[in-house]
Amino acid sequence: MSTAPLLDLVAREHPAFVHIPLGLIAVLPVAMLASFHPRHIRLWTGTSFFLALAGWLGSTVALVSGLLWGRQIALIPPTAYFPAMASQKQVLQRILQVHELAAVSGFFIGGFCLWLLWRAWRRLDAPEGAGHRRRGGRRFWERGVGAGPLLLGILWLSCWGLSGKLGGIMVFGNEETNRAAAEADAAKRADVEADLPIRALDYASLEPLGSEPAPSKAHGNRWQRIWITASGIDAYRAEKPLPPGAYAVLSTFEDRKGKPSHEPGPLYMREVKADGSAAFTFYWPRVPEALRGEVGGQDSVYWRSPDPHLAACLGCHGKGGPAPAP
Repeated sequence: MSTAPLLDLVAREHPAFVHIPLGLIAVLPVAMLASFHPRHIRLWTGTSFFLALAGWLGSTVALVSGLLWGRQIALIPPTAYFPAMASQKQVLQRILQVHELAAVSGFFIGGFCLWLLWRAWRRLDAPEGAGHRRRGGRRFWERGVGAGPLLLGILWLSCWGLSGKLGGIMVFGNEETNRAAAEADAAKRADVEADLPIRALDYASLEPLGSEPAPSKAHGNRWQRIWITASGIDAYRAEKPLPPGAYAVLSTFEDRKGKPSHEPGPLYMREVKADGSAAFTFYWPRVPEALRGEVGGQDSVYWRSPDPHLAACLGCHGKGGPAPAP
């Protein structure tokens, strides 16, 4: 039985999962403070421990569901744990990075706090602890859970509070995210290739490298042919960086028993911008059903920089130089 539907459900319910541990972590410092009362030390120390335990387990579920959701909505690359930043204009990815760091920091702080609370609760069962419980003989900051776990509990709440606030901004938006969305929409309307990879489709007008397709492990174990603009062909053959304005297109074919089939694969395009940076295009208009797992289940794909799906392309070819060996 496939686990994909269950994982999809866990991912979609991330906003609901987050509220459970956040609520528990929010009341945890109150229970900790109550444990300092000399008459209720054991009651509130135990309560603090179980609140922390439930909050920490809930935060584990929230972290996993958040990672799955981030991948599902293409803010996190499929095999990565943090969003890839191709541009400072990617406001959501930048907020998501801080959101994740705050949540992960709180997770580890919460784990340490939970361990200290367990020790404090166990200590109350010892004879010395019972004596102090009856007489309230310890100094105030040593009673109940103690000052250390209380401070860690407050820090845990601060981390998850920040993470929750940033999560709300990503869902409901603020001035910065709204401005970034408006700028992206305006740039798309001004981009003549925003809805069609015109130059990538016209790769046959470029200069080909070789007369036959060659196998490529780096591009899904497909067969490939490389096409370069006339302005960049000499630099490419000399294994030098392509000049600004030049671009390369990789046409691919699916492999069939060690030979190229007649079934086309995706088109890859790498362009060198005027400032020397690299921009990428990935175009696969008809994804075979058996291969849709490679692109998150989509049946048609058109990704262009700075789409986070192209983070692997950026990591491999990001400086605009010659391509590595297939």
